[in-house]
Amino acid sequence: MKSLIALSICMSSTAFAQEATKPADVGVTSMTTAAPIEVAAPEIQPEIQPETQMVTTAPKVQREYPYISLVSYGYFVFGQGETFKTNTKTDPNYNKPYVKRSIDLAAIAFEGSYILTDSSLIEFEVEVEHGGTGTAMEFDPFEEFGEFETEVEKGGEVVLPEFVYMKNFKQTNTLLKIGKFPIFMTLGTILEKPRRYPTVFASGVEAYMLPPEWNETGVQVEQKYWELTGRLGLVSGLNSEFFRSYSWVGGGYQRQFETINADDMATVVSLEYGSLKKGTGVALAYYTGNTTDNRWKKDKLTVDSNVEIWSLLLNYKFGRFGVSGEAITGTLQNSSEVVKANATLGGLAKPKSFVALGSKAVLQSLQVSYDFTDDFVFYLKTEHVDSFADVEGSVQKLPRYDVSKRSSGFMWNYDKGAFMKAQYTLTKTGLDDLPETYQADLAFGFDIAKFN
Repeated sequence: MKSLIALSICMSSTAFAQEATKPADVGVTSMTTAAPIEVAAPEIQPEIQPETQMVTTAPKVQREYPYISLVSYGYFVFGQGETFKTNTKTDPNYNKPYVKRSIDLAAIAFEGSYILTDSSLIEFEVEVEHGGTGTAMEFDPFEEFGEFETEVEKGGEVVLPEFVYMKNFKQTNTLLKIGKFPIFMTLGTILEKPRRYPTVFASGVEAYMLPPEWNETGVQVEQKYWELTGRLGLVSGLNSEFFRSYSWVGGGYQRQFETINADDMATVVSLEYGSLKKGTGVALAYYTGNTTDNRWKKDKLTVDSNVEIWSLLLNYKFGRFGVSGEAITGTLQNSSEVVKANATLGGLAKPKSFVALGSKAVLQSLQVSYDFTDDFVFYLKTEHVDSFADVEGSVQKLPRYDVSKRSSGFMWNYDKGAFMKAQYTLTKTGLDDLPETYQADLAFGFDIAKFN
């Protein structure tokens, strides 16, 4: 009898041991809350497998020069916001906002690098904006009872914003640029690519004062020393014939004609610590250039109309916290004379009611952000611009162009190379009787350079 009991216990132990060695992927029914029973598991001799090594570095590819590298990005935007039919006091719809919705194929860009040697290359970028070419119409609710305006742009909206030869002199850490390239003056132009900023657009106010995505043609030398980068450039200047109230000197960016008037060149100087593009930088930049001789009708303006701009720029990350902003101040010499000269222009260059110009314009912006994960960023942003901060002669200040914006939103990289951005903005102008309006935007896009 004792032998039979001992044999039963032995068989039970063996059966339990076999259960314990089953694979764990049998589902939730294999889980138990009973107290564990310690059973001596049979010693399993591991099978000898062929040795496998993890390859952590790709073999170095010996490229032959020259070769081409190509990346691309693009995005489209759904928007809904309030606007006004008119602010004419005699109109029954005076300052009554109504909601407009829009869809914009904002941009798709192709960036190529033709690498000539290990120290020189040619970069180019082709950008298709708003999904087409031709002329653009705008509706201006502030013009009488609401008026349609036509904006004529050179060659439509397929543009070549960048085409530049770059040579790196490694021994002296000097970089030479010749061609058309972004000038180092605003965060909107410097950050440029959607992956570098969480907002739907790089800036909501720069276009009230300066050319958005400001690229010019010329030559520039960059010198690196420690964490500092100094730049000195001589580039094509602005044309004061196209300075307008709604964009101050931004309209003088020469895109209207097939050629660029280069009678007046501009000088650009900057000193950067770290790197604004990488979120580790702060910089000071200066721009100066006369605009009189770049006019087509030179006899209408016989005095200098020099533009001077100072920019203080910041884009820095402290762990998951980020802070960025810019403070820009600009002056226009003899602005009242420019207004008189532009008022008599005719045809498509006639500025109509947008002829008034401020002699001084200012812009400030500040953004704070937090990276909840590597792929999700939340931000708060405040911006202000006033292109009539000061005036000359008989020109009156226009509070309509004293604009403040408050925004919040997020950027979510929901797939490799793909992103979604959302932004809610409240806008208030200096017009006392104009109520605050809102704008909600949702953007979807891709940027295949993000993961390079």
